[in-house]
Amino acid sequence: MEAAHPRRMLLRQGRDVVLLGMVDRDHYGVSVYCTGRYASPLPPLRAAEARARRNWVHRYASWLDAADNGPLHEGRWVLRPCNVPLSLLVAPVVGSTVYIDWDGNGWGGVLPLRPLSPPDAGRVKAYRKQVREGVLPPVLVWAVSGLDGHVVLDGHDRLAAALAEEVAPPMLVLTRGMDAAEQRSVLESTEAHVTGVIDNLRRREHHPGVQRQIDALVQRHAQAAALLPYDAKRTRAWPLPGGAAAWDAEAAALGWR
Repeated sequence: MEAAHPRRMLLRQGRDVVLLGMVDRDHYGVSVYCTGRYASPLPPLRAAEARARRNWVHRYASWLDAADNGPLHEGRWVLRPCNVPLSLLVAPVVGSTVYIDWDGNGWGGVLPLRPLSPPDAGRVKAYRKQVREGVLPPVLVWAVSGLDGHVVLDGHDRLAAALAEEVAPPMLVLTRGMDAAEQRSVLESTEAHVTGVIDNLRRREHHPGVQRQIDALVQRHAQAAALLPYDAKRTRAWPLPGGAAAWDAEAAALGWR
């Protein structure tokens, strides 16, 4: 992901631009243009593999690590299951604009990076059968904080099949994760805060319900600490060489804006 001031973003795969984005002046949403040049970094899935019910997290992670055209860069990454409502799955049309409305509460939806195949396409029909049988492999998505949502890395035909069957597909989401030092820093900070709150509560131990408050606080802190390794960091965006002028030139070459 690359960005240029003001409000411009660009997603590139190798030398190919696959997505352009322009955030509203009022930051209520973002206009997105998909070029149709995207190619999945994962190898094609065979029907027999889908029915084997493999450990998809491990399998996808291995494929991503071996790919030379995926989004991974230095740092820690997290791959985990996620759920996205059917209503937040977007079907883009190459050569036209998709508007993502943040609506004050964010988006959290899924944007394919290429057009979806029609419901009667051969591969989609095969995947529709897997949807009905409950053996559809997960769609792989990448959380992109600049969109406040996700883009599809692999599984466009599986997504098309699920939409045709009117069900939300299983998904795995790829995010940046905190390294060990960052996790320690967060834990130390939150533990200090929780300790301070508990100390203040203990000064009111004679009040009814205080011990229940302390127990609940300790439990919530333990749960948050257990989930910390899976917390997502914001997507890293590099400065676009040439800045806004380069972005404008890319948009003009594609006939957008």
